[in-house]
Amino acid sequence: MNLYIESLEGGNYLASTGVGASRALVRDKSSQPKTFHCLNEIREHFDTQSFEHVWLRQNTPYEEMVGQTDHPGALELEIEL
Repeated sequence: MNLYIESLEGGNYLASTGVGASRALVRDKSSQPKTFHCLNEIREHFDTQSFEHVWLRQNTPYEEMVGQTDHPGALELEIEL
């Protein structure tokens, strides 16, 4: 199983687990998407689990705002958690 972390504007993160397109968003007690404020919060939340891969994805609209249209999409890289 993999962990997928999505970096949002404002220093917030969403996390999901799964493999490929089959992912489940991490939810809070009210079944709402759980928002994390830093990678350390995610690390603490999953401290008893291990993952084959941990992916961090960062969507940045700033390239479009400054006229750089040649960016292929979101930055996605594998990290250690």
